[in-house]
Amino acid sequence: MANKKNQKIKNTSKKISGVKKNTKKILEYYYMTPEDTTAKDISLNITVLPEEKIEVWPQLDLLEVVMDNDSLIFQNGQECFMDPLDLEYIKDHQVKSIYQISFEQGDIDLVRKVMREVLEKKGGMVCSDTDDFEPLYTCENIGQLGAEPDR
Repeated sequence: MANKKNQKIKNTSKKISGVKKNTKKILEYYYMTPEDTTAKDISLNITVLPEEKIEVWPQLDLLEVVMDNDSLIFQNGQECFMDPLDLEYIKDHQVKSIYQISFEQGDIDLVRKVMREVLEKKGGMVCSDTDDFEPLYTCENIGQLGAEPDR
């Protein structure tokens, strides 16, 4: 009986005033660049949005770009890579800076514009959060970001 009661509570918590809540789908990638860079450096290369939509927390090495539905977040991700195979990939691709990026799927068109601008000005690549970092995106194919079948 207690289980049914809990289920009922869980089901009703998904509704607000009889309207079902929209769920956000957050996508995660890695921005890797052969330059030593900071969140502030990245922010200075974003001009497709007004400056007031861009906020940097230097002490956290974090960048927030306010989008239409949520925010595009760049967070230093260097500490995420300790596996020897990851370190080999990083060395082979001469990566010096890594940022985990996350955003709401509904913002994909604007994210593509921001990332194209960053890639054109700073270089590097956007890698998938997979074992082999594939698919990866550069200026040439950044328009396909977020279009993977499993996303």
